[in-house]
Amino acid sequence: MKPHPRCFEPLLDRVAAQARHVVAAEDHAGHDGAIMPHGPAATDHALALMRAMIAAAKSDGHITDDERERLLDRIGCAEFDPDVMDWLQREFRAPLDVEAVAAGAEGSHRRAVELYIASVLAVDLDAEAEFAWLAGLAGRLALDAPLVGALHAKLGVPAPLG
Repeated sequence: MKPHPRCFEPLLDRVAAQARHVVAAEDHAGHDGAIMPHGPAATDHALALMRAMIAAAKSDGHITDDERERLLDRIGCAEFDPDVMDWLQREFRAPLDVEAVAAGAEGSHRRAVELYIASVLAVDLDAEAEFAWLAGLAGRLALDAPLVGALHAKLGVPAPLG
């Protein structure tokens, strides 16, 4: 059973706001990759964003208690929904899988950018492994270097080298 989509509005809004000014609308007729804020797609996208955040946090080999608390704070209502908490615990224990994270883009450039932003927001960028994870994720999401640089500049964080 999935949680009510309104539970994830703060997370979706925060990530979409960061992407809005960097990503041009996609050229699919009548669709820019944005999702309705209250439908099942919103819940699926929020889960994809959470998976991206957790994977990024694990990219340096572990998630500290502080990182776990920060993730739960950023996610929002998860602590009130046992189904989400169970899902989160499975994600915390799951091995890193860039393919699973990238699958959350569902072919949408905008969603790919949002997954990348969520990943950047989840880490302190104080370990080479985090930069390596982000570089690999950007490649898998087909985000080019100028766009990645623009995203890092918008977020006010250092960009990966090379």
